[in-house]
Amino acid sequence: MEKLQFVGRRILYLIVMMLGVATLVFLLSKMIGDPISANLSQRALSDPQIVEAYKAKYGLDEPLGTQYYLYMKNLLHLDLGTSVRTNTPVLGELKRCFPATVELAFTAILFASLFGILFGIISARRRNSLTDQCVRAISVTGVSVPGFWLALLALYFLYYKHAIFPGPGRLSNQFLAPRHVTGMFVLDSLLEGNVDKALNAFGHLLLPGLVLAAFTMGLITRTTRSNLLDVMGTDYVRTARAKGLSEGALIRKHAIGNAIIPVLTVIGLGLGNMLGGMVLVETIFNWPGVGQYAYQSVMSADFPAIIGVSLLIALNYMVINTVVDILYGIIDPRVRCQ
Repeated sequence: MEKLQFVGRRILYLIVMMLGVATLVFLLSKMIGDPISANLSQRALSDPQIVEAYKAKYGLDEPLGTQYYLYMKNLLHLDLGTSVRTNTPVLGELKRCFPATVELAFTAILFASLFGILFGIISARRRNSLTDQCVRAISVTGVSVPGFWLALLALYFLYYKHAIFPGPGRLSNQFLAPRHVTGMFVLDSLLEGNVDKALNAFGHLLLPGLVLAAFTMGLITRTTRSNLLDVMGTDYVRTARAKGLSEGALIRKHAIGNAIIPVLTVIGLGLGNMLGGMVLVETIFNWPGVGQYAYQSVMSADFPAIIGVSLLIALNYMVINTVVDILYGIIDPRVRCQ
């Protein structure tokens, strides 16, 4: 019962935050300028019937309270407006782009989590050794080097100069896109039964995935190392060590469970950042995800698309933070009392 109450509170907080973010986006959209000229193309603006129909649909000739009501009503019906650049619904564009970002983001967070936790454990076990110094240098480099610069270096050396990884895009030219089921090429290719296409799609994921993983991996490594060292210095770990347990058994059975809890926050924030769309990295790798869509929308001043991307990014962060909070409560019962 206590767990259900905890989960219910977190879901209620999520709903309140979503309403708050939607309201903030509405107010900012009103402060930016004339929504009609921002949302309609020049051709549509020259047609009075289209302008009047747009005003009637969104209540722009009504008081602000009525406009807010219609705005929230449209959001509840998943109506994010029509893109000025493509003249198609923004929701449809986001549905097309989001699976590509999800596929890349989950690949990157998997790399970041595996290597980050592994490097953090190695660094903590060999504290102040040469191995520790090397791992810390790698983590600092990952955090410090800008993602777009790392992406350019990776493309130049690992694709152009040495052809170790495939080039930009999601598939090589000899393959056609798989039949759309999930929008994720590796999974859709497997559902088609085409293993070669799935392997090719996975190969295209590796380089941008590793580039995106570098920053979050550095944070996970440092967080894991710091927390593991703190836990290894506690009384119950010293007692277990005095009883003759090896360092590996101490970490596996006693330390890693408590040390990993703060790492969940870093992983959650990293995933939220990736799902929000790494604009420059996706653009450099010609990855047709939310980041590239946001870049194209900003460059063409596509106001409805910009608002849609902003709402999607905010929703990603809020949902992931809520999931992390719930995982906290499952792993550590003390959190449920807060």
